[in-house]
Amino acid sequence: MALPKTNMKPNIQKILISAFSLLSKASARKKVYSQKAIKERRQDLSHLLRTISESESVQARRVFNSLRGQIDNSNQYIETIFENEIKELIEEYSAGLTEAEQEQNKALTLVFSQLRAAEKRILSFYSKATKDVTVSQVEKYFVCQFCGYINTEEPPETCPICGASKNGFREVH
Repeated sequence: MALPKTNMKPNIQKILISAFSLLSKASARKKVYSQKAIKERRQDLSHLLRTISESESVQARRVFNSLRGQIDNSNQYIETIFENEIKELIEEYSAGLTEAEQEQNKALTLVFSQLRAAEKRILSFYSKATKDVTVSQVEKYFVCQFCGYINTEEPPETCPICGASKNGFREVH
């Protein structure tokens, strides 16, 4: 990733970007582990992990705020999300899919295929022509908790990507 032009010294900028990435990953990982703890009937551990996840999210926001103005202005962030970040994820998943297919790893082939399909669905909410999102103001969003597929208005009976049931979707408020 090329560093954006800034008055900030490159070393400190690299440290902040790295910290943001690490904190974001750590926060997401704690959320996953908190769900695992619930399945293991460890509500105390789950609660602590959710709390740590929230702390790391706060830290990530603070680091991001230190980079504010260094990454994108408010007129560019939608374009950055849809034309850069999501496309990079699709490319990464495609590369992973190719590797998994070459190794004949059926499980990872399925994972990369489903993740790429979920990101392509996310990309469908964006119009390159207008460089803006293509959704109404009061949409309901439901996310498949297995593959990340997003559906609007109501959850589908089964996920078109992974086949999860309607109960596998969570509404995002």
